[in-house]
Amino acid sequence: MSKLENKLKKIINTFNNINRDDAYKEIKKLSEKHNKNINVQNVLFQISQKINDTKTSIIALKKILLVEKNNIFYLSQLYKLLLSIGLSDEALKNIDIILKIEKKNYEALRDKSYIYFLRKNYIEAKKNIENISKIKDDDYFGNNIKGLIYLKNNSFDEAKTLFEKAIKINNQYIDSYNNLGACLLELEKLSEAEKIFNDAYKIDKKNVSTLINLGNVLSLQDDVAGAVKHYNEALRLDPNNIEILSNLAICYCRDTNEKKAKLYYDKVLKINPHDYKLMYAYCTLQLKLNNFETSWDLFDSRILIEKNKNNENNFDLVKNYLFDNLKINPSDKLLVLREQGIGEEVLFSSVYPDIINKFKNLKIEADKRLVSIFNRSFEKKIFVEDGYYSKNIQNYNFDKIVYAGSLIKLFRKSKEDFNYENYLIASEDFIHKYKKRLNIYKKKLKIGLSWKSKINIYGSLKSLSIKDFDLLFSDDRIIINLQYGNIKSDIKYILSKNKKLEVISDLDLYNDIESCMGLLKNLDLFITVSNSTAHFAGALGIPTILICPKKSSTYYYWNTNSGSSIWYKNIKVLGIDDSVNNTIKQINNILEKNNEFKFSN
Repeated sequence: MSKLENKLKKIINTFNNINRDDAYKEIKKLSEKHNKNINVQNVLFQISQKINDTKTSIIALKKILLVEKNNIFYLSQLYKLLLSIGLSDEALKNIDIILKIEKKNYEALRDKSYIYFLRKNYIEAKKNIENISKIKDDDYFGNNIKGLIYLKNNSFDEAKTLFEKAIKINNQYIDSYNNLGACLLELEKLSEAEKIFNDAYKIDKKNVSTLINLGNVLSLQDDVAGAVKHYNEALRLDPNNIEILSNLAICYCRDTNEKKAKLYYDKVLKINPHDYKLMYAYCTLQLKLNNFETSWDLFDSRILIEKNKNNENNFDLVKNYLFDNLKINPSDKLLVLREQGIGEEVLFSSVYPDIINKFKNLKIEADKRLVSIFNRSFEKKIFVEDGYYSKNIQNYNFDKIVYAGSLIKLFRKSKEDFNYENYLIASEDFIHKYKKRLNIYKKKLKIGLSWKSKINIYGSLKSLSIKDFDLLFSDDRIIINLQYGNIKSDIKYILSKNKKLEVISDLDLYNDIESCMGLLKNLDLFITVSNSTAHFAGALGIPTILICPKKSSTYYYWNTNSGSSIWYKNIKVLGIDDSVNNTIKQINNILEKNNEFKFSN
């Protein structure tokens, strides 16, 4: 055995059994003398790694790789250390070297996918992870990464399965629980998500991500006290965490606690003046309170929320035109863009008569289902299908481009400005068609019913079950279906109770809006949760009772405190403070006392 080997053996023994600091000093001194010796650099790498001196470990590995350029073991150790300190670009270079040598290297493919995930390139991450034919049965980290990638690509059921598998392999790995909970939130399974976050909390009561997640899921379920408790636990561990402070502010906005919301809102905006999600939450609180001066200036934050930007088909095409948009001269050639949801598009169209009156050189893009309706209702052939201009914007010389909602601030400066009644006009042909169809129920009260909202993170919060409405079915009323989507199980339930739900089978309630409006105009009353049909009923002036199952889903246009909406004079808003059953009893009482329904706000 050489003198150098003896020295290395002695250093290792000293490190393991006598004095780690002395051994570390010795190996560092020896490595300077034997700069290119692989054995010396290898011992330095191992010792520095064990004492968490990542920088020295990286230097030692790089020296080894100058000699052993294609050594997969050392390349792998190097990229993992680089990744641990956030040097993902350099880590990726080393991963690519490994994959040139060994195309199907499992860890390299897995971790390359993870780097793409960290970069938010979810499409490339998914493409890369699928190069691995099967995640190893004992690799909880691999299952977790693949689950995260599927989650970000909206493959929620596949992601859920992968997170569950990761937990079975290692039931102490907190990240898998938090990711599974996040996936369950996307699937609208709030109570299941809460249980999973609580499982994580039992493992580690000081994990900040878990505490934030618990706060979020409780806030969504209106448990403000529980949410604040967990946010404050997290805040004690991480006092300057901007996400916690922002979520506390949003929680108080949902609870209409203006004082507390303002306190945290101000704190967050000092640290991060670009927290658009919080700005929008605070804006909606101010709108609910009719504080229009302080709200409209924040309203454009809705466009800049990352999730909303991704959903706007034309955002990237027109983003450079949007934000100097309210200095518009009446003579400017103006393009108005639709908002992402058809319900809010209808809501914002209430300002179109004002826009048309003020701006003479005007084009407005709309959902293709609304073009003919808007052209008829506003008596101007200026409405075109979404993307008609904006997808070829370079071919048109518009002076200004603006989203419809951004123009509201010019025309709605006080509560008194919301003085319009119905503003959409249904086709007379379709009104007549459904009048004839429903004529057999002449002596009965014609009540439209819609009980579900479109699926998204708030869908289940806004939705009810057809079973909740049992009390409303009676011989002197005909309940007419206005619920779009699959309702086969709902119809089956109604039939099992020997009750009748009038379903117009040849009517596509989601796509055929002209027909839907014609049907709405034949109702005595419409009962609904918050969905796009509620906005159509409001815009048509149909007497409507709107049920808000949760505070967190009421939005700024339904006011459960006043029981009304300043946006729609004909809508009565009922919150569920006690139970769904009591709210339905309240509606039944209204039906029994009235044959004509006139709600004035």
